[in-house]
Amino acid sequence: MKIVADSGLFGIEELVAQLEGVCELQLLSGRDISPVQLRDAEALLVRSITPVNGALLEGTQVRFVGTATSGVNHIDTVFLGRAGIKLVDAKGANAAAVVDYVFAALALLACETALEPEGKTIGIVGHGCVGSLLDQTLQAAGFVTACCDDPLAAQLGSESSFVDLATALACPIVCVHVPLSGLGEFATRNLIGREELSHMAENAVLINPSRGGVVDEQALKHHLQSSPRFIYAADVWRDEPDVDAELVGASWLATPHIAGYSVQAKQTATSVLLAELSRFACAAEKFEVAAALNSVAEHCLSCTGEAREVSLESGMDSNRGGLWPAIVRLLDLRAVDKSFRRALRGGMTAEKFDRQRQPLLKRQQLSLARVATNGVALSQSERELAAALQLTLKA
Repeated sequence: MKIVADSGLFGIEELVAQLEGVCELQLLSGRDISPVQLRDAEALLVRSITPVNGALLEGTQVRFVGTATSGVNHIDTVFLGRAGIKLVDAKGANAAAVVDYVFAALALLACETALEPEGKTIGIVGHGCVGSLLDQTLQAAGFVTACCDDPLAAQLGSESSFVDLATALACPIVCVHVPLSGLGEFATRNLIGREELSHMAENAVLINPSRGGVVDEQALKHHLQSSPRFIYAADVWRDEPDVDAELVGASWLATPHIAGYSVQAKQTATSVLLAELSRFACAAEKFEVAAALNSVAEHCLSCTGEAREVSLESGMDSNRGGLWPAIVRLLDLRAVDKSFRRALRGGMTAEKFDRQRQPLLKRQQLSLARVATNGVALSQSERELAAALQLTLKA
């Protein structure tokens, strides 16, 4: 059995060691995978940077495709279905990491602007793995939410508690968490365009860690020019890695598609793919391969990193005091933003874009962090926030 895999997948070193002498494993940069390498491969493991379609797979022996991502907009699912190729994704593996990203953005808002996140109703567009976890975490932290998910609302009918898109977008802070789809009744490409933006408050905050094409970037640039108080925080870009420098310049926060990047998200995604590939190998009666794959899947889940610890700082003004600055230090999106903007000055290439993302692969999720209070008294709302994010408070 031959497996072709993106060399950037988490746990790839362990996979190489376990499969030595058992089957053939070829590691390639995700941007360099071509039909030539896949001609005699049975399985392909990718990330979001590899377009998987007929042009790549036609005439190959590939019968299993695993993507270490929640979204599958880089994959021609129609072609795979017609060709009888099994597709496995890692839906939900990065949900907690993306929720951390949103809270880090809220923390940055609290520390850098006059906007106080507490007490604001937050609109959530999309209630899948990420959106539902964000909804649950925000409510546990004391926030009010207004959730929109038209496909789910249609399924639930009169039992639905979802609001429509206009109501969600009317909230002072809006987070977008939908997959990118240009087809069907519930297509999401350019879901938020000129008309939708015009109905948002002039000082609203729009946070987009889903896909760049969900927001009409041309309409957004016009809106940011005409509404200078409007805040756009984006982790995704329509044509990435070919990023619109003008839009980055107009955005309050710009990061290179790293919201779902964390050690825990990546280890879970790899584990899911390898466990499914193990079942695929077992069904093909390749039991030695199946056992090796399953062993690596279990190993990935056992990997843990060192917990980070930060201290609360006393004597700060109310806008910058408490937990929000600690969350910024645990996940400093402004530092990521500054590095991304510097890299963009000389023009963005695929290699530069990937290099910007690489350091975030070592990021630990907030649930592993400790915050030393150092005698600083926390309010009830701050304790609720810490509990919602599973932060460990240390006296």
